Amino acid sequence: MRLTLVPVLVAGIIGFIRYRHLPLNLRLLAGLVWFVLPIEILGLVLLILHRNNLFLMPIYMVGETVLLGLVYRHTLQSRFFNRLMPWVVGGFALYALADTIWAGKLTQFRPGQQVLQAVLVLVFVGWYFRKLLNELQVLHPTREPLFWVSTGLFIYFLGYLQIALFSNYLLHYSQQLNHNIWAVHSLLYVVLHGCFGYALWLHPRK
Repeated sequence: MRLTLVPVLVAGIIGFIRYRHLPLNLRLLAGLVWFVLPIEILGLVLLILHRNNLFLMPIYMVGETVLLGLVYRHTLQSRFFNRLMPWVVGGFALYALADTIWAGKLTQFRPGQQVLQAVLVLVFVGWYFRKLLNELQVLHPTREPLFWVSTGLFIYFLGYLQIALFSNYLLHYSQQLNHNIWAVHSLLYVVLHGCFGYALWLHPRK
C-alpha cells in the first residue's frame, strides 16, 4: 500500500516538466496530481505513525471531484455540461461537508461519500466516451491523453465503487479479507495514476 505514492510522484514530475506544453485540460490534470501528492504524503506519514488519516478523505474527494469536473468541462466543450457541472460538484461538496459534520467523527469512514463520488466521476467518463464514439473524429484514441485519463478513471472508480459499497460489511466479516480488498484498491490506485502520468507524457493531437 505504501507504494501508491510512487506513481503519484512520477505523474507529478511529468506534469511539472511538460506543464508549459500542455493544453488547459491537461494542466488542470497536472494540478490535480499536485493537489493529491501532499495529501498522499501526509496520509502515508500518519499511516507509518499508526495514526488515523481518514479525516483527509473529504478534502481529498471534494478537491479531486472539482478538478476532474474542470478537466472534463474543458475537454467536452458542452454547454449543458458547463451549466450542470457547478451545481453537481457544488452539491457534492455540500453533501460531503454535511455528512462529515453529521457523523461527528472526522476519523470515521463514510462510504456514502465514496459511492456518490464514484458515480459522479463515472458519469463524467461516460459522457466523454459517448462524445468520442458519436463524433468519431479521433483516428487513434490511444494517442489521445484524455482517453487514458478516462480509462484509468473508469477502471479505478468501477472497482472502488464495489469496495465502498461493501467495505463496512467486509470489516465486520473478516479483518484479513478487508486488508486484502484494500490492497486491491492500492493496485487500482497505481493503475489510475499510471494512466495520469502516461496522459501527461503524451503529445496531444492537434
